[in-house]
Amino acid sequence: MNDRINKFILYFTFFYVAAFSINALIRGNVEFIYYTAVMVLSIIIVLLIHKRFHFYPIILLSLSLLGLLHLMGGNVYLGEIRLYDYYFIPYFFKYDNFVHMVGSGIMVMLAYELIVPVVNHRFEQQQLYFVILLVLIGMGLGAINELLEFLAVILFDVGQWVGDYTNTLLDLTFNTIGSLAMAVMMVKTKLALYGKS
Repeated sequence: MNDRINKFILYFTFFYVAAFSINALIRGNVEFIYYTAVMVLSIIIVLLIHKRFHFYPIILLSLSLLGLLHLMGGNVYLGEIRLYDYYFIPYFFKYDNFVHMVGSGIMVMLAYELIVPVVNHRFEQQQLYFVILLVLIGMGLGAINELLEFLAVILFDVGQWVGDYTNTLLDLTFNTIGSLAMAVMMVKTKLALYGKS
């Protein structure tokens, strides 16, 4: 059953990546052609890790939906406003913040899935330390994303799209919020969905 679900997730991901890649090429959106290439590399890495660790379908689905949110953010427009720049709460909370928060939470889910089978059970019982570890992993992966954005600025001069120093710090702030919220939830509930004890 899981194999069929995983295949569906893979085909779904391939379909939307191909569709948004064609759209980016037609629009001449060099920045998102670069991001798509990074995303394809990330998919390959996840699949290689999946072969060894056999992630639960919810992990793969969450990663796929995160990729979709990202590609929508740079390619979908609401009127004249790019989705990444659309504010849900004016001057406070926008789509970009939402994606960073959700994305970091999903990275914490992934970290939890990888760590729990190998972590010392006594350490797992130290909930505060375990939460801190998961949050630091989520923040670290979020920082890698910011480095990739900075590389896009250097290579393609897209600073006007990526944003300034304040935008970077807001990204890191929402990464931290998402990581903390997911880490607390995972550790407190032990996510029975995964069958972990």
